[in-house]
Amino acid sequence: MISKRMTAMAVAMLTATIAFAQTAAGREFTVAFSSSEIEFNPHHSIYSHEAQLFTGIYEGLFTYNPSSLEPVKSAVQRYTRSQDGKTYTFYLRKEAAWSDGTPVTAAHFRDAWLRMIDPATKADYAAFFDVISGARDFRLGTSADASKVGVSVIADDVLQVRLESPAPYFTRLLCHHSFAPVHPSMLAKRDWSKDPASIPANGPYFIKSYDVTGMLLEKNPKYWDAASIKVDRVRIFFIEDELESTARYNGGGIDWLAGSIDIETLLNAKAIQVNPMFATNYWFFDCSKAPWSDSRVRRALQLLVPWSVVRDKEFYLMPARELVLPLEGYKGARGIDKQDAEAAKGLLAEAGFPEGKGLPPVVILIPEGEDARRIADAMKSGWEPAGLVVDIQTLPANRFYQATRSKPFTVSITSWIGDFADPLAFLQMWTSDSNLNTAGYSDPAYDALIALSMSEQQEQRMATLAKAEQLLLDGGAVMPIYHQLAVNILDAESVLGWYRNALDIHPFKYIEFGTPKALPNVVMAR
Repeated sequence: MISKRMTAMAVAMLTATIAFAQTAAGREFTVAFSSSEIEFNPHHSIYSHEAQLFTGIYEGLFTYNPSSLEPVKSAVQRYTRSQDGKTYTFYLRKEAAWSDGTPVTAAHFRDAWLRMIDPATKADYAAFFDVISGARDFRLGTSADASKVGVSVIADDVLQVRLESPAPYFTRLLCHHSFAPVHPSMLAKRDWSKDPASIPANGPYFIKSYDVTGMLLEKNPKYWDAASIKVDRVRIFFIEDELESTARYNGGGIDWLAGSIDIETLLNAKAIQVNPMFATNYWFFDCSKAPWSDSRVRRALQLLVPWSVVRDKEFYLMPARELVLPLEGYKGARGIDKQDAEAAKGLLAEAGFPEGKGLPPVVILIPEGEDARRIADAMKSGWEPAGLVVDIQTLPANRFYQATRSKPFTVSITSWIGDFADPLAFLQMWTSDSNLNTAGYSDPAYDALIALSMSEQQEQRMATLAKAEQLLLDGGAVMPIYHQLAVNILDAESVLGWYRNALDIHPFKYIEFGTPKALPNVVMAR
């Protein structure tokens, strides 16, 4: 009986000799993503594979340096900052243009940002704009006067932004795709999926074609820095099956495997790129409904979890008791790390549920996968002896994440990658008015700490954010499991301009081909 795995390896060995005969000239750069579901509208995109795609087609005032992740001036040629650190004036590149040939203007940024924070838009990242004067009041509907938001067009190519208080991280924040401009023709549209190839792009590439199997990006001749783009076309494949994607990589049909990977069938182990990410896998409660809205109940359930089993180092290289991966200058908080049944019993009694009596069934919602099931079973093993009824519900991965926004559950799982290298990237989303607050967590004391941090200088600001994180952990809303590792498959000698980094973001602009080498046990074709 021939297995799929052996067949995949045989096909890869046969095709590799042909694939590596290609020269860099005329080659497409090929990438494999796991998911074919793309939200093209940057005001509603929250997934990492979309953020990667957007490095090719959209460009804000700043973009990421591919190695250091430091802000790089992009649509902006230069900028000034006032002495008090609260007013930024950005001078756009006069040659910046959309793929349809129209110039990128300051009004395109202003109008896109105002739409982003319009309450009717319900944009997930709208709270990121709270750093701007008047943005929070406008976002929450407290003020309907857009002129009070600190974003002004001084001239066609000059944008001025006034902040609520000095924010040392502001230019880092501007690298995020939510701050990209939007072409006027797309501004009033919610659904951009009907004809993605018609979307004007201001980045190094535009969408040439798109369907459920993949996407083709073509070099944007109107891009202000088109002369520096080394690769004319980027082809993205959507492949969910890990054996298929790995076989196609082995065969030379994929340059960068960014999705599902089968390590056992990978022929070139040197192509494995692994690095720590500014990312955390965690479980969370739906805090919006009683009795799970009571922090005593949530904390009691967490104290019943067998944490030595859940965070076993056999499964994770970087087990996490904190939500935010410790950064330089940031001393993070620490969550629960061991069972304490007696303390849990006391908290339940205090909340009005002695011995767990009166608590409704606990619904654990998870995606298909061994690790999620392992943890769910461990939680169940800790909760059922305490008198709780536990129901584990499993959904296919492609339906799961949307279900957490609509399907009733008690506890679920997610992974979050910080959008910029600052603790606020993890902590602001838990404020009661954040559109990213899937957990429905609400604590006025927590909100006050986050608001306070925005008016403080860096050292004190970090201390305040650490207090907020500790409050979040103590309140039992979130249960960190591990900090993630980025795993990509790419030959760093064949592909240049791709660097391992903590956000796992690799701007397409910098990609170019190096010198391809044969895979192990494969002879180069001539």
